[in-house]
Amino acid sequence: MKKMMRKMLQAVFVLMIFGSFLSAAFAAAEENPYDRAVEAYLQKDYKTAVTYLREYVEKKPDPYAYYLLGYALYKMKKHAESAKYFDEAYVLDPNISPLSVKKKLEKK
Repeated sequence: MKKMMRKMLQAVFVLMIFGSFLSAAFAAAEENPYDRAVEAYLQKDYKTAVTYLREYVEKKPDPYAYYLLGYALYKMKKHAESAKYFDEAYVLDPNISPLSVKKKLEKK
């Protein structure tokens, strides 16, 4: 009886460890939309960048994300729409500049 109980405890322990490895793997695989957007933007995939940036700014109003979204739309020749996002970026951070955005992108 004790031997069977010990084996069951060992099995539970192994399953718990396996579960923690799986959850860590899924967390690493699930990047946030901003990281995916920056990756797409740097690859000049502006359409994908716009999709991820829109998703991101809905959850977190970030001036850098708004600026990048505006610039991606500008690259897609959607100038009127891009202006709205540039304005949002400046409302959140009046000191944001193309240079500050570039520096942030270079850190990625």
